[in-house]
Amino acid sequence: MLTQEAIQDNVGISKTTQYSEFSDRIKVKNIPFLGRLHIVRDREGYLALSFTTIYWIYGTFVNLFIILLPHYYDKQLPGELVLWFCFLSGMCIISLFKASTTNPGRVPLIEDSQIDINHWEVCKTCRRKRPKRAHHCRRCNQCVLRMDHHCPWINNCVGEENHWAFTLLLIYAFLLGLTGFVINMLHFWWWPKCVTCDKESFFIKHQIWFVYLVTGLGAAMAALMGGQVIVQHTNILLNQTTLETMGLNQTMGSHSHESSKSNPAYAQYKDLCGDGSPFCWLFPFGSRRAAQKYINTV
Repeated sequence: MLTQEAIQDNVGISKTTQYSEFSDRIKVKNIPFLGRLHIVRDREGYLALSFTTIYWIYGTFVNLFIILLPHYYDKQLPGELVLWFCFLSGMCIISLFKASTTNPGRVPLIEDSQIDINHWEVCKTCRRKRPKRAHHCRRCNQCVLRMDHHCPWINNCVGEENHWAFTLLLIYAFLLGLTGFVINMLHFWWWPKCVTCDKESFFIKHQIWFVYLVTGLGAAMAALMGGQVIVQHTNILLNQTTLETMGLNQTMGSHSHESSKSNPAYAQYKDLCGDGSPFCWLFPFGSRRAAQKYINTV
């Protein structure tokens, strides 16, 4: 086991620097049934993540309890549509939870004998040794393996160990926004007014304003998330990150495009989602241990 002095020498940090396994902006908690949660201490990130969660609560409540269930009780739509919406809503919030609380790929502290020094470098900011495709996030104050970008809406970096969850979040958010928008259009133009619902209740009596707002939000979410899904899908096929696309991480050079030509789409998604059946890639469960592939096991 490495001593504190050995670790400091290994990453090029002076012995006067206070050593910590995690950045001072990262809080790690072990929660029963939820596991090890990785939380970024960022006030703006907390606000953005809270807004995302409130939007999910509002959209789910309005579409489910003001539109879908009243029409279902009047036998104007099939129960499968209600289940489909509930499935998308559940997968969306689980994907958000996984993407925001999963360690994105903190670079581990290791010995030189455990790495191939030809594929590692020293970060100019934190002086920690890292693989060449890693990037230092100034918001989290740590290096992240194959960092894609820092997303304030999930209050976390998107890196090698949570990129799959972030991609699922984009897909399910797009499908949820699109489904909600279609439901709203059917509510306005196709389905008759509810018969069995309590027309004197506050939400039903003033439903027009709730539905107007959720319709606009659904259309905006479908458009924005649809564009992000296309961008992420393209980057995955080209084996490059958002930072590399923007020219902010020049480590890879043209290697990403050369790699994309030799690896089929299945191999690229397998590298993103990990081993297992492609069917399991559709569900935001499990975890990645991507850091292990950078460390020699011999």
